[in-house]
Amino acid sequence: MELLLKKNTVYDKLKRDIVSGKLRAGEKLPQGVELARDLGVSHNTLRSAMAKLEEDGYIAMIHGKGTFVYPDNIKSNAVATIMVLHGDEGGFESPWRYIVPEISRCISERQLKAFISTDATMNIFSESDIHEFAKANNVIGIISLMSNFNGNEPIIPRMKAAGVPVVITHGRLHDSDVTGFASICVDEEKIWEESIAYLTGIGHKKIGIIGSAPASSYTSIVCPFRFNTFEQTLDLLEKYHAEPIPELIKTATFDKDKISQAVEELLQYQQKPTAILCFSDFFAIYVYETLKRMKLRIPEDVAVMGICGYPDARLLSPPLSTIDYGYAELGRMAVEMLEAPGKWFDPLTGQGRQRMKPYKIVKRKSTEPN
Repeated sequence: MELLLKKNTVYDKLKRDIVSGKLRAGEKLPQGVELARDLGVSHNTLRSAMAKLEEDGYIAMIHGKGTFVYPDNIKSNAVATIMVLHGDEGGFESPWRYIVPEISRCISERQLKAFISTDATMNIFSESDIHEFAKANNVIGIISLMSNFNGNEPIIPRMKAAGVPVVITHGRLHDSDVTGFASICVDEEKIWEESIAYLTGIGHKKIGIIGSAPASSYTSIVCPFRFNTFEQTLDLLEKYHAEPIPELIKTATFDKDKISQAVEELLQYQQKPTAILCFSDFFAIYVYETLKRMKLRIPEDVAVMGICGYPDARLLSPPLSTIDYGYAELGRMAVEMLEAPGKWFDPLTGQGRQRMKPYKIVKRKSTEPN
C-alpha cells in the first residue's frame, strides 16, 4: 500500500511538472538514481511511477539515450488546463456564480485554460473517460464548487480518476477528511456566533432569527443556523446577553413567500424583535421586501443583518450589513493552491489539507445604531 501511494504521488508530481511546462518538451530527465534521490523515494518506487508515465504518454524511455519529456504523440505547446466543476442547482443564491468568474480570470491571467462543467455532466461519463480526458487535455488540477460531501457522491471517484490535485473551494470543515481533497473553508459556526455578538454589541436584546429549512421532505439541513442547532443558537443569545426567546427563531426555505411568512410571524409576536439575523444575504433581500411592504423602516424600526457577502448586497436600500466570506478571494486561493500542490497535499499519501480563510464583518446602514 505504501509503495502504491508513493508511486502515485511521484506520478502526480512529475505529470504536473510536465503538463505545466516546468519540465519542457524534449527535456531529458536525470538518471534514475539521481531523480529518485531528488524526489526522496526508492528506485523501485520511481521505476513504477515512470512506467505509468510512459504508458500514459508523458515520457519516452529510449534505450541507450535516456528518458525524455513529451513523446511525439503529445503536442509540446499544449496549454495546461484546470477543470472547474460546479453543481446544477440553485439560482442567483448559489455561491458558485460569484466564485467562478474570479477563478476564470485567474486562470486566464496565468495563460492557462479553463474547462468549466457541472457534476451532473461529469457523472454521465465513466472514470476511465475522465482519466483519458484529463490526459488528452493536459489537466493539471480540478477546482470543485461542490461541498458538504458525505463520501458517497458519484462525482468523488470521477474527480479522483483524473489523477490530478483537487481543491474544494467554499468547503465545509469535514470535506478534506471525507474526500481526501484539499479544501478552503470559513468557520461558519464561529461566524454565526460573531453575528449574534455584533448585534447584541450594538444594543439589540430581542433578535429575530431566520435559519434555512430543507427544500423538501427528501433533503435535510443539519444545524440550519450555519452549523448551529436551535438549542445552540438559544445558548449563544444568552451568552451575549440577548433574550433567548424560542418564538423569535424561525426557519424557512429559500422562497420569497416562506421568508415573508417567517418575518410576519416574528413581528406578530408580542415581544417584537429590534433586529433580524438572516441565514444569508439572499434571505435578507426578501426580508427587506417584507419589512417595506409592512411600512417598517430599516434600521429605525428593525435592523437587518445577512451572512455570506453577496457582492450586490450593498445595492440594497439601505446597504446590508453582512459577514463577508470573500467569494472572489476564494476563487483566487483555489487557483493558487493548484500552483503550489506540494504545500497543500501530503507528499506521501496525496491527502489534501484544509486551508482556513479569514472573513470580515461589513458594517453598513442596515444595522446602524439609532
